[in-house]
Amino acid sequence: MLSHRALLSSAVVIAVIALGTTGWILGSRLTQEKTPAGTGIVSVPADMRGPFDLIDHTGRRTTEADFRGEKVLLYFGYTFCPDICPTSLQDMSAALEALGPEGDKLRPVFITVDPDRDTQAHLADYVELFHERMVGLTGPKERTDAVARDFRVYHSIRTDIDPVDYPVDHSSYTYLMDEDWNLMLVFRHGTSPKSWPRPSKSGFEPDSSFRAAHCCTP
Repeated sequence: MLSHRALLSSAVVIAVIALGTTGWILGSRLTQEKTPAGTGIVSVPADMRGPFDLIDHTGRRTTEADFRGEKVLLYFGYTFCPDICPTSLQDMSAALEALGPEGDKLRPVFITVDPDRDTQAHLADYVELFHERMVGLTGPKERTDAVARDFRVYHSIRTDIDPVDYPVDHSSYTYLMDEDWNLMLVFRHGTSPKSWPRPSKSGFEPDSSFRAAHCCTP
């Protein structure tokens, strides 16, 4: 039987070869409000910051305070995700590489919505497939559910489909947090790494055309 690590590696390869970043999304919305057709702008609360107390992929207790002083690219998903998660994390890594030295100012973070299966060991294998500085976070389900809820992340564990190898329906957004853990931008799934905003004096602020096409602000 293939190891979990081997299966993860295969999933990443399949995702990258697949039809780009314009794939299928399950329940991809942050709020109950409808978004303007064709704009990709999503309405989000200005105070959305999701304090948390979780365990990282090395076994260390981690809170949002540990990321103070650095900008964070935050994504919610699960390690058994066959396509959406590996594609999004691959895009995140590609965007960091495209930014060159400026990419070192951003910390990639992955929070699971499936903590029962995403143990510390599984996360350790998973995050290293995407970026050497990526932090994976798990913990008791009530805690991961709480931070997902704070960030308006839709997720549903589908044990009705399979009680063991179940899929998880979830929204797919990447959140850019500033050095004080305030939400700056939300990137929708499918944003090309080449289209991500480059840093400026005001700090990773996109122009109006990028904002309308790919992201949103509080």
